[in-house]
Amino acid sequence: MAEEERATKPWSFDLKTLLAVVSLVAYLFAQLSDKHPVEARMLLGLTVFLVAADFYAPVKRQVVRLLERRKDNAVARNVFPKFREFVHRFGEFIDSRRNDTLHAIVLNDILQRRADASAVFRLSNMGTWHSWWLYFWQQIDRQPHTMTEMSAALMEFHSLVGSYTNNCVTQIFEAPANAKAEISTEAKSSLNSFQQRFERFLDEYGQFAKWLSESRPVLSGLPCWFSTAKPLT
Repeated sequence: MAEEERATKPWSFDLKTLLAVVSLVAYLFAQLSDKHPVEARMLLGLTVFLVAADFYAPVKRQVVRLLERRKDNAVARNVFPKFREFVHRFGEFIDSRRNDTLHAIVLNDILQRRADASAVFRLSNMGTWHSWWLYFWQQIDRQPHTMTEMSAALMEFHSLVGSYTNNCVTQIFEAPANAKAEISTEAKSSLNSFQQRFERFLDEYGQFAKWLSESRPVLSGLPCWFSTAKPLT
């Protein structure tokens, strides 16, 4: 409100300054004349008051911003280890050395067993996702953990996880019925096992992101929701 008043009344700062200057000139005149010591002290007090009143609001705002920034950075430092743990866990879903990733299951249990498998099972290269994740992992390890950097990292991680979910997981679990009919019982079991692990990860990270969005005003509106796929039947 004070900022709005200052914006709508640009003369308010100049008036205070003018009063302070007039008061100071009157004080100096009284001191030089040496005839009005009481009035001079009153004018000096008025000058100090006017100057202090003029600078109190902006100084207070700066102090509040500084304190809030320190609180934000303290929260960022405290939650970073947990966030880093989630980033590490996501890496397990796109690790080419594992045989329980979505890409590995689709390749080994569907594509290699059916030469005529539907094109819907041809996922985007896992290397693309792993490279994005690896670069992000290395990036957050290099950065100091301020709230500004933490906020940017949270947004990028949500983009990474959300993109993988929409472009890979959804593609398989929401495939057309005729494509699902090509999936063997064994492959369905492996895929559903993956789905349960991935859904648990999304749920736990979503709760973490929701808690963060409510912990500090600067994180208000932080995305914390992902689309989830239903198990195959």
